[in-house]
Amino acid sequence: MRLQGYGMLLVSTQADEGAQHFYRKLGYHDCGGLILTCPGYEQPTELFLAKPIGG
Repeated sequence: MRLQGYGMLLVSTQADEGAQHFYRKLGYHDCGGLILTCPGYEQPTELFLAKPIGG
């Protein structure tokens, strides 16, 4: 991806899933979240994590 000009990777996972810990161990950092609170559509916070692609 770096060779194609991309500068970072972005992933997401729900806050109640263990994947967030896996991504942090790989060097990803929290960069945002999405909270859905509309009645009937509530769900755990969606976490966004980013990691720069090394050169």
